[in-house]
Amino acid sequence: MDFSKVKDLMNVDISDLKNKIRNKPIEKKPVKKKELNRKVVSFDFGSDTTKVVVGKYYKDQLEIERLITAKTPVDAVGDGNILNQDVMTVFLEQLLNNNKINIKDAICTNNSTSVINREVVIPAVQEDELSTVVKYEIQQYLPINMDDYVIQQSILDRFQVESKLKFKTLVITYPEKLAMKYYKLLTNSNLKPLALDISYNSLNKLVNYSNKVNDEAYSTEETLAFIDMGASTLSVSIYKDGKFEFTRLIKSGGANIDGALSRAMGISLEVAEDIKKNKGDLSVSSDNEDSSNRIIRDVVDEWIMELERIIQFYRNKKVGNSIDKIFLYGGSSNLKGIERYIFNKFSIPTSKVRTMGNVNLNLKIATETIEQYLNVIGSIIRL
Repeated sequence: MDFSKVKDLMNVDISDLKNKIRNKPIEKKPVKKKELNRKVVSFDFGSDTTKVVVGKYYKDQLEIERLITAKTPVDAVGDGNILNQDVMTVFLEQLLNNNKINIKDAICTNNSTSVINREVVIPAVQEDELSTVVKYEIQQYLPINMDDYVIQQSILDRFQVESKLKFKTLVITYPEKLAMKYYKLLTNSNLKPLALDISYNSLNKLVNYSNKVNDEAYSTEETLAFIDMGASTLSVSIYKDGKFEFTRLIKSGGANIDGALSRAMGISLEVAEDIKKNKGDLSVSSDNEDSSNRIIRDVVDEWIMELERIIQFYRNKKVGNSIDKIFLYGGSSNLKGIERYIFNKFSIPTSKVRTMGNVNLNLKIATETIEQYLNVIGSIIRL
């Protein structure tokens, strides 16, 4: 296996995390990427559910032809990592066959606690020296072997310190073994890997491309917090002035509710999930709720505590930092009453994403909501 192919795959998008930087690096020469006027298939392999989108992005138009979900094999994916390559290969081949997907160009988007991002201040250097300086500096922060990671950097800001120009850079370290697993999964399934994206970058592209959530306009000049509420994690991504600012992962999700219900009530996880989906309601007064709803609320309150810490940390990073709107998406955002519950806790306008402007859905899926597909839809956008 040629590791350089994996690095090329990663270079497609991770280096573009800050594609709208106002202050360009010294002597940076813009490179125009060739647009592909053909459909791609994009995947988000979650621990519970795999999301698949077929579509294309061409001449600033995002067209989505199909939205597909399928149950991920048990214990085959965890924390963005492929745990069972053979099982996932069989699963992916069956998924493609069952849905008659013949497209070969493939994209994956994911996130993991093993993907580390740091803001690092470095001396201003020429473009061709940037990578070397960043790698040296990041070794002072992270005790890792640089050879085991794909390192990407983007300049966030330029500023003067004692008359010397400095760069504030965002550095992403992505485990090469993790990238290799996705590369192998796609190639073993006779797909052509086009890009491996990170979920908060995929979402950043969609946020900048779109202009509305649920037919209500938003401004990219605002500070927007998107919370991806999955089965095993909650991912908080904050965007300001259309640029990625901050992300944190919480190791808890909808599966934690299922587990809590199962243990407390002596029922299977399947029955617990059904109770969560059909009976859970955070709008019910705590004085009038039954035991199952109280269990659900207790887990959500744990999420709220973690979210509060993350939001407060962001506010403390810089004077004036605040969040204008919160958007919820992902499978666990379907928990009844979750929007109002989070609004009541933070007093920040909160909405669950159902639709987004400028995302053109095929007539056959025009009535579907897209809360589970934001990351994978955004990954199709090639900038």
